[in-house]
Amino acid sequence: MKKLALFLGSLLVVGTAVQAKEVVVAPVEVSKEIIVVAEPVVEEVIAPVFKPTGYVGVQYRAYGETEGHGDDIRWNTATNEADDNQDTWNRGANKYSRLETTFGVQATENFKLEGRIRDYNNLESNGDRNKNSKNGTETRLRAYYQHNDWFTSRVQYRDEENDSQNLEYQARFTVYKNEGALLSKLLLAPKVYHSFPEDGGSNYMNTIGMDIEYAGNLPLGFTWDGTIYLNQNFYGQDFHTNADLTDNKDKDFVAEWEIYLYRSFALYSTDNYAIDFNFEGGYDPYKFGQYDKYTKNETTGKVSKSSKTTYSLYTLLTLDAEYKVTENFAVNAGVGAEYRNWDITAQDAASHWRWQPLAYVGMKATF
Repeated sequence: MKKLALFLGSLLVVGTAVQAKEVVVAPVEVSKEIIVVAEPVVEEVIAPVFKPTGYVGVQYRAYGETEGHGDDIRWNTATNEADDNQDTWNRGANKYSRLETTFGVQATENFKLEGRIRDYNNLESNGDRNKNSKNGTETRLRAYYQHNDWFTSRVQYRDEENDSQNLEYQARFTVYKNEGALLSKLLLAPKVYHSFPEDGGSNYMNTIGMDIEYAGNLPLGFTWDGTIYLNQNFYGQDFHTNADLTDNKDKDFVAEWEIYLYRSFALYSTDNYAIDFNFEGGYDPYKFGQYDKYTKNETTGKVSKSSKTTYSLYTLLTLDAEYKVTENFAVNAGVGAEYRNWDITAQDAASHWRWQPLAYVGMKATF
């Protein structure tokens, strides 16, 4: 019995030892974090090459007879001029045409040139006797140089209908800009100006001052803009400030205020056609002068007064049709009428607003 117990015990010890030898310790794996460093991809940005752009527009506009101007201009043979005792609304600006050519070129990223040429022709049958008839050519050229986002220089040259000429320089500062707001733009433009007559005589004018340009948006789809002109004028010849032609002055301060409202109503439109009803109106301009001015007609001896405070208030309604021939060429035509106080503009007596019909046809090409 004892031998059997010893034998079993020996077997148990041997079995335990064999099991112990078969136990293998598993190796411990240590994971390594692999970090991939991405090389930055540098994309070469090619700035767009500047290309000059521009436009050319031509419009022929004909003006009819102002309401109430129905009688022919009677001629006073004694004074060899028109008789004053007749209906004179808008005299000299009835039944005339205007051929207007406009153009503009953005020559470089900073330099731009714009031009406007207006050629007036009288269409009245008695135009030969009407010394105030609309005849002549008016030319305006403007050159802009943009120094940066807020400062631009502008040089302007004008050749007026009466062949007088003027030059102007403006330093134009954009001090506020907010598209879509009630006030969307405010620009201040200090300026110097020189006007000289056709004969180059002493009847010139020098001006220093500033223009204040503004624009904005109103409810119901209306927009508005305008300019305030502040001018200190110096004249080459004296002017009279009394009816007895005394108290002469050679300088004065004049402020002018322009404000316009606009609204366009789209009546019909497709990709190529559009018919719109357009409204515009406002003060064009309201003028505040320092002095009343008096002049004497050397032929009749009559003394006339130019009031120091005047205004012209108008409304222009047009029906316009446009056809887009190509992406860069369009033609348009329209009819309308303008309502304005043509002749009596003194602030204390402004009256007699009258309608004048008009029609036009034109084209515009861009490149």
